Amino acid sequence: MSRFFFQICQDLLTFNKERMKTAFPEVNSMTSIFEQYQPQLFPYAYNILGDFMEAEDLVQEVLNRFMLGNQAHVDNPKNYLIRSVINRAINQKKLLRKQKETYLGPWLPTPVTTEENIYQHADSQKIINYSLMVLLEHLSPKERAVFILKETYDFTHPEIAEILDIKIPSSRQLLKRAKEKLEAEMVVDQIHQPTFVSHSDETEIINQLTSAINNADIEAVKKLLSAEVKLVSDGGSKTSAARKIIFGKEDVIKLLEAIYGKYSVPNAYSQFAIVNHKPSLLYILDEKVIRCIVFEINKGMVEDIFVIINPDKLNNLNFFH
Repeated sequence: MSRFFFQICQDLLTFNKERMKTAFPEVNSMTSIFEQYQPQLFPYAYNILGDFMEAEDLVQEVLNRFMLGNQAHVDNPKNYLIRSVINRAINQKKLLRKQKETYLGPWLPTPVTTEENIYQHADSQKIINYSLMVLLEHLSPKERAVFILKETYDFTHPEIAEILDIKIPSSRQLLKRAKEKLEAEMVVDQIHQPTFVSHSDETEIINQLTSAINNADIEAVKKLLSAEVKLVSDGGSKTSAARKIIFGKEDVIKLLEAIYGKYSVPNAYSQFAIVNHKPSLLYILDEKVIRCIVFEINKGMVEDIFVIINPDKLNNLNFFH
């Protein structure tokens, strides 16, 4: 369903609100459904899809259909909407996975800011951290959904089975397969959501890294990078980016030098941000985010660097920098 149709639905409800008050007193509660449920539903859609725009559209579609449809059969609106969003997200993720097969270079999730009092469209505490979001791409859509429901939301297997319309043993098996795949990617320590702590130390590490690169202090850069460091760039078909994942200090340093050097944009400035609970740098030109670099830092060293320059994946960040 297009954004144009979403807007028509919302405009019609707004236009008719006063006129319908007498005949339909429930209209006030209906028009508040977006405000009440959208922040709760968005993380479910986003965590499964990994795409901000797709998730936003999906939630709007579910809410519009709910508002304009017959609600007589719905005993618990919240549970009904959660179930609808999750199942639609699983189906939509299957389509997105097919699109990825023709995507130029590595595909990275759309970043969203999770700084307190800045991101207003979702319950940011339920947004999965960026590194784990990347790793969840190794799972099938249904494995991903079961993993998220169990590990992020603490749903029971009977609850998951009811939501997905599967047997309880199937839910357990899907979770087992999901964890096995993640463990095969050497992410045993990242399976659970991290504790939310101060990012001051991580900010200092990023400042040191940026300063060392700008000053061509290679030894200082090496001290800040993990031996297994990797860098992933996502430019899609619209922007030039490394088409392969870069592994190891030497090659990562070369690419970082290029990013901070010949690939830097004149007159752009950087701003620290928390993206998907990870320390990040936003590069801004003419009040528009043109690059987002997300860092995974462990024990004082940079382990992963994710560079998002596909403009389609940066649009939502323009509202929060």
